[in-house]
Amino acid sequence: MNIKEKKLAAEMLELASNKFGSHCCNDVKNSVYKDWTIEERQKFVKEYHDWNGDPEEYDTKFLHLPDFAIMSFLAHKLESDGEKV
Repeated sequence: MNIKEKKLAAEMLELASNKFGSHCCNDVKNSVYKDWTIEERQKFVKEYHDWNGDPEEYDTKFLHLPDFAIMSFLAHKLESDGEKV
């Protein structure tokens, strides 16, 4: 993806995040992580909590994030071109 496409994708993810945040259920099925190792998932969730400003909420055994949170975090990563959060 070029930089303009990444920015557009990030904007679309933020828009979706705002819409999904008002749904009554924001669960994400574990099957979306089927190709992830436990270490990759732990790293992603830790990075999310660091970015979100609540690193104390990170728990290596509780790796669930709501859909809108994932969208917003991925939007940030696209906008920052994957730079460290």
